[in-house]
Amino acid sequence: MYNRKEFTELMSPRGIGLILASIRTDYKFPMTFPDQVTVLHKLVTKPDSTSDKVLMEAVAYSHKHKRPAARFFEDIAVYDYRAAKKAPLKPFMVEEMQVMYELQDQRRHQTESKVQELLQSMEELEV
Repeated sequence: MYNRKEFTELMSPRGIGLILASIRTDYKFPMTFPDQVTVLHKLVTKPDSTSDKVLMEAVAYSHKHKRPAARFFEDIAVYDYRAAKKAPLKPFMVEEMQVMYELQDQRRHQTESKVQELLQSMEELEV
Protein backbone atom coordinates (compact mmCIF):
# COMPACT_ATOMS: atom_id res chain seq x y z
CA MET A 1 0.00 0.00 0.00
CA TYR A 2 1.28 3.45 -0.86
CA ASN A 3 2.43 6.08 1.57
CA ARG A 4 0.37 9.28 1.38
CA LYS A 5 3.38 11.40 2.42
CA GLU A 6 5.50 10.03 -0.45
CA PHE A 7 2.76 10.74 -3.00
CA THR A 8 2.26 14.26 -1.60
CA GLU A 9 6.00 14.93 -1.92
CA LEU A 10 5.80 14.10 -5.63
CA MET A 11 4.01 17.42 -6.09
CA SER A 12 6.68 19.46 -4.31
CA PRO A 13 10.23 20.44 -5.34
CA ARG A 14 11.91 18.66 -2.40
CA GLY A 15 13.08 15.35 -3.85
CA ILE A 16 11.78 13.12 -6.63
CA GLY A 17 8.83 14.74 -8.35
CA LEU A 18 6.70 14.64 -11.47
CA ILE A 19 6.81 17.34 -14.14
CA LEU A 20 4.47 17.62 -17.12
CA ALA A 21 7.14 17.62 -19.85
CA SER A 22 4.70 17.91 -22.74
CA ILE A 23 1.03 17.69 -23.53
CA ARG A 24 -0.77 17.53 -26.86
CA THR A 25 -4.48 18.29 -27.00
CA ASP A 26 -6.82 17.31 -29.80
CA TYR A 27 -10.02 19.32 -29.42
CA LYS A 28 -13.17 17.66 -30.77
CA PHE A 29 -15.60 20.56 -30.34
CA PRO A 30 -15.84 23.80 -28.34
CA MET A 31 -17.52 23.40 -24.98
CA THR A 32 -19.62 26.23 -23.59
CA PHE A 33 -20.95 27.09 -20.16
CA PRO A 34 -22.93 25.56 -18.56
CA ASP A 35 -21.45 22.09 -18.96
CA GLN A 36 -19.70 19.55 -16.79
CA VAL A 37 -16.69 17.53 -17.80
CA THR A 38 -15.26 14.21 -16.68
CA VAL A 39 -11.57 13.61 -17.42
CA LEU A 40 -10.34 10.01 -17.53
CA HIS A 41 -6.64 9.08 -17.67
CA LYS A 42 -4.92 5.85 -18.61
CA LEU A 43 -1.33 4.70 -18.62
CA VAL A 44 -0.02 4.09 -22.15
CA THR A 45 2.88 1.86 -21.11
CA LYS A 46 3.51 -0.31 -18.07
CA PRO A 47 6.15 1.42 -15.92
CA ASP A 48 9.14 -0.49 -14.56
CA SER A 49 12.07 0.26 -12.26
CA THR A 50 14.01 1.95 -15.09
CA SER A 51 11.17 4.26 -16.20
CA ASP A 52 12.07 7.95 -16.00
CA LYS A 53 8.81 9.11 -17.54
CA VAL A 54 5.13 8.21 -17.54
CA LEU A 55 3.13 8.32 -20.77
CA MET A 56 -0.59 8.88 -20.37
CA GLU A 57 -3.64 9.43 -22.53
CA ALA A 58 -6.73 11.21 -21.31
CA VAL A 59 -10.15 12.08 -22.61
CA ALA A 60 -12.48 14.86 -21.48
CA TYR A 61 -16.16 13.95 -21.78
CA SER A 62 -18.86 16.61 -22.03
CA HIS A 63 -21.89 15.75 -19.91
CA LYS A 64 -24.07 18.16 -21.86
CA HIS A 65 -23.21 16.71 -25.28
CA LYS A 66 -22.54 13.14 -24.09
CA ARG A 67 -19.37 12.78 -26.14
CA PRO A 68 -15.63 13.44 -25.95
CA ALA A 69 -14.70 17.11 -26.05
CA ALA A 70 -10.93 16.58 -26.19
CA ARG A 71 -8.16 13.99 -26.09
CA PHE A 72 -4.83 14.55 -24.38
CA PHE A 73 -1.43 12.91 -24.76
CA GLU A 74 0.86 13.56 -21.79
CA ASP A 75 4.56 12.93 -21.21
CA ILE A 76 5.31 13.24 -17.50
CA ALA A 77 8.98 13.32 -16.51
CA VAL A 78 10.32 11.97 -13.22
CA TYR A 79 12.73 14.58 -11.87
CA ASP A 80 15.14 14.62 -8.94
CA TYR A 81 15.13 18.22 -7.67
CA ARG A 82 18.13 17.64 -5.39
CA ALA A 83 20.34 16.25 -8.19
CA ALA A 84 18.74 18.54 -10.82
CA LYS A 85 18.26 15.75 -13.37
CA LYS A 86 15.86 13.06 -14.55
CA ALA A 87 15.41 10.09 -12.23
CA PRO A 88 13.74 6.69 -12.34
CA LEU A 89 10.40 6.11 -10.65
CA LYS A 90 10.60 5.24 -6.96
CA PRO A 91 9.71 1.62 -6.14
CA PHE A 92 6.38 2.56 -4.51
CA MET A 93 5.44 4.50 -7.67
CA VAL A 94 6.33 1.56 -9.92
CA GLU A 95 4.26 -0.82 -7.78
CA GLU A 96 1.17 1.42 -7.74
CA MET A 97 1.37 2.23 -11.46
CA GLN A 98 1.85 -1.42 -12.38
CA VAL A 99 -1.30 -2.28 -10.41
CA MET A 100 -3.19 0.50 -12.24
CA TYR A 101 -1.89 -0.72 -15.60
CA GLU A 102 -2.96 -4.31 -14.86
CA LEU A 103 -6.44 -3.12 -13.82
CA GLN A 104 -6.71 -1.12 -17.06
CA ASP A 105 -5.68 -4.17 -19.07
CA GLN A 106 -8.21 -6.41 -17.31
CA ARG A 107 -10.98 -3.87 -17.98
CA ARG A 108 -9.94 -3.60 -21.63
CA HIS A 109 -10.18 -7.38 -22.06
CA GLN A 110 -13.59 -7.44 -20.35
CA THR A 111 -14.85 -4.64 -22.59
CA GLU A 112 -13.55 -6.29 -25.76
CA SER A 113 -15.29 -9.52 -24.75
CA LYS A 114 -18.59 -7.70 -24.18
CA VAL A 115 -18.30 -5.98 -27.56
CA GLN A 116 -17.74 -9.35 -29.26
CA GLU A 117 -20.80 -10.77 -27.49
CA LEU A 118 -22.91 -7.81 -28.63
CA LEU A 119 -21.68 -8.13 -32.22
CA GLN A 120 -22.46 -11.83 -32.21
CA SER A 121 -25.96 -11.15 -30.83
CA MET A 122 -26.56 -8.57 -33.56
CA GLU A 123 -25.44 -11.02 -36.25
CA GLU A 124 -27.84 -13.63 -34.87
CA LEU A 125 -30.69 -11.11 -35.00
CA GLU A 126 -29.91 -10.30 -38.63
CA VAL A 127 -30.14 -13.95 -39.67
